[in-house]
Amino acid sequence: VDSVVTKMGNALATGKQSIYVRTENRAGWGYSLDGNAQVRVSKGSWAGGTNIFAAVSFKSDGNVAYYDPAQGAYVNFATYSDNAWTLLEIEWTSSTKTARYRVNNGTWTDWKTFNGAASFTDFDNVGLSFMKGGTGGVYFDKLY
Repeated sequence: VDSVVTKMGNALATGKQSIYVRTENRAGWGYSLDGNAQVRVSKGSWAGGTNIFAAVSFKSDGNVAYYDPAQGAYVNFATYSDNAWTLLEIEWTSSTKTARYRVNNGTWTDWKTFNGAASFTDFDNVGLSFMKGGTGGVYFDKLY
């Protein structure tokens, strides 16, 4: 079952969202091309079908990927370890309508255009999702 949790917050035109993610038994997850565990900052609720978002996916192969609307796909930028807490950070700016990403205080990606950037005013929601298929799971913690 695809599970989505959304937290509404203060609208921010420029900001940063950080969260810890820990996976279990990712080798037992059902395969999903986009990855099974995702974090998304968005304008409006994920469940509401918003198309303005910056998203990161934790894949069963150990890669972490951001969503690139130009490619219509997730692009790998880092790796993570199963059964260990991973710090994910997403930072965005209204001046260029771009976002950048990093894990575990590593190197930031270059600034990348996010989905729906042409209509962007601010982000006001954080969405957390896990698409279960097989065994294992994911934890999200310390949203700040």
